[in-house]
Amino acid sequence: MIKKIVSSILISSVLFSSVYATNWGLSYTNGVNQPPNGEDSAQTLAQYNTYFLGDTSKKTVYLTFDAGYENGYTTKILDVLKKQNVPAAFFILEHYIDANPEIVKRMSNDGHIVGNHTSNHPNITKISNTKLINEVDNLSIKFQNLTGKRLDPYFRPPEGSYTYNKLQTLQYLGYNTILWSVAYADWDENNQPSYESALNILNKRMHNGAIILLHPTSSTNAGILDTFITNLKNQGYDFAYLSSLPQLNKGIVKAIPSACKFYINSKPVNITSYLIDDTNYIKLRDFAAILDGTQTEFAIDFANNKITITKNSEYSFIGSELSGKADVAVKQAKKSTGTLENFASYNIENNNYISIRELCDAFGVQIAYDVNTNSVNMKVK
Repeated sequence: MIKKIVSSILISSVLFSSVYATNWGLSYTNGVNQPPNGEDSAQTLAQYNTYFLGDTSKKTVYLTFDAGYENGYTTKILDVLKKQNVPAAFFILEHYIDANPEIVKRMSNDGHIVGNHTSNHPNITKISNTKLINEVDNLSIKFQNLTGKRLDPYFRPPEGSYTYNKLQTLQYLGYNTILWSVAYADWDENNQPSYESALNILNKRMHNGAIILLHPTSSTNAGILDTFITNLKNQGYDFAYLSSLPQLNKGIVKAIPSACKFYINSKPVNITSYLIDDTNYIKLRDFAAILDGTQTEFAIDFANNKITITKNSEYSFIGSELSGKADVAVKQAKKSTGTLENFASYNIENNNYISIRELCDAFGVQIAYDVNTNSVNMKVK
């Protein structure tokens, strides 16, 4: 299959010429806080799974960073994203992984998207399709060797340069190419704009559905990020994953780590919990584990993409459970399908999470929430 895909890509390259290379640029002539015009229309780019903005009818924005090299500010940026519970996408290079493995692992562990910016940052309009394939594959392998995870299927072209043929090649390889609709001159570390001017420019260019491009090498960005995010939240903007772009959305929502404390019969228990639409969702296996040995215990069996729950049966422990409060900024949650017929279930990192109230109601567990201590107490026999 891979050989067929590569052959198709190489054959199709005959049909497209590099003379049609585009250097992505924007025109902000539509007015303040209005979507700009790009070098290509959204409709044309969408044919190649390429996007520069989201739904312009909603106050949702997407924060992205091009991490070409480390300049001492990315950790601070990650700290701000974690504090604000905001997801972002980091597009990285091979040498960034080599030089900053712990930062790359944190990007992923904090729940952010880590995307492909090629291995060596070539202008992709000036290299062959074979070279492009090697560039993206080598970075993907490097990332997986470091983290044990697959690189997220998002690509940012170096210099914003592309041809339709190259976009099609990336499409064949399973990537969505992500351009941008909001950016400013932040990349020159020797000519950094003032905090005030940077916030002023970004505020004027912000719009519904914006894909924001920033560089983590910028001292200004590190200094203004907390204020920038707070200002946008105060204006009613919501920060979302690239995977929830309306063109790609498959029921993906944000899952924010919950600060709620949990108790069983007034005794504290460590449960991993996320807030999804302001509702506490806990891992199904955590719930089974804390009820094991009580009169409401149950077993879980998974087969053929379906979960079967058997009440009054001993639960079998697997892996690490009851891991406690998730120490991450935010995670992607996707509605589970073909699993639990009686529950609204979300899948987070291949685990099913269910509303704690739904679970307690289903198993006859009394539940009480104390708003003063932000705690949940469950009573079982």
